[in-house]
Amino acid sequence: MQNYIELRKKRDLGEILSDTFAFARINSKPLFNILLKTTGIFFLLSVLFSGYYQYANLNRLVTEDLATFGISIVLLMIGSVLYYASATSSIFAFMQQYLDTKGKVSEEPVIREAKSNIGQMILLSIMAYLLLIFGFVFFFFPGIYFIVPIALAFPVFFFKKLGKRDSIRAAFKLVSGYWWVTFGTIVVMAILISIISFVFQLPGTVYIGVKAFFEASQGSGEFEEFGGDFIYLLLATIGSAASNLLSIFMIIATGLVYFDLDEEKNRTGIKAKLEELG
Repeated sequence: MQNYIELRKKRDLGEILSDTFAFARINSKPLFNILLKTTGIFFLLSVLFSGYYQYANLNRLVTEDLATFGISIVLLMIGSVLYYASATSSIFAFMQQYLDTKGKVSEEPVIREAKSNIGQMILLSIMAYLLLIFGFVFFFFPGIYFIVPIALAFPVFFFKKLGKRDSIRAAFKLVSGYWWVTFGTIVVMAILISIISFVFQLPGTVYIGVKAFFEASQGSGEFEEFGGDFIYLLLATIGSAASNLLSIFMIIATGLVYFDLDEEKNRTGIKAKLEELG
């Protein structure tokens, strides 16, 4: 296949970035169809919960309604976990099928595999969040160190078919000796996606800033309307939806980082090619 991208190979930072976007572009149609069927409902929930959080956050500034704000944070976290877990399961299932079939992906096997792993991905996400919170709250610097192996625990879990705790342990072992380069790759990719995401968030930020300026200059004191401002909530929700879609690139990049480290340490790709030869 002319546009086939070899997943099991060593890559430097530039190759990971370019192959991430190339993989998404080449497989955009089948990948979108699969994500729509496996992740669509969780995407909508995440966007709705994000919109509710934006409303509660602005409303809190006027009414000091901390209860509603607290509920919105919980819902936002739930929506994020559900969406990320389902998207991760779907994308990694697609990458596995892509690898096994040399790019000739069939939707139904991917959808079945993705759906069968969503529940476990949700549990792994919860474990990952708790481990990160523990690391940052009690030690901080270990929390920063945990970011890399925890990010790699998801592809390890999916591609190695290990248990959740074993996947986390294997991820720590996988990044050993390669922590800094992996951390740098994740940070660069995260910054790149954040910049693109900021472009979609900017209209809502500019709108609410301009409106606040004019309200203050006119001395109307009608800031209580901000929480229910439909235009702002619409712009903020669109920005949230864009951020969720952009996270797809981060998941693909994480998968490529895993294959890079696995090839570096275990020569999985070379072994697979030797087996194919005979």
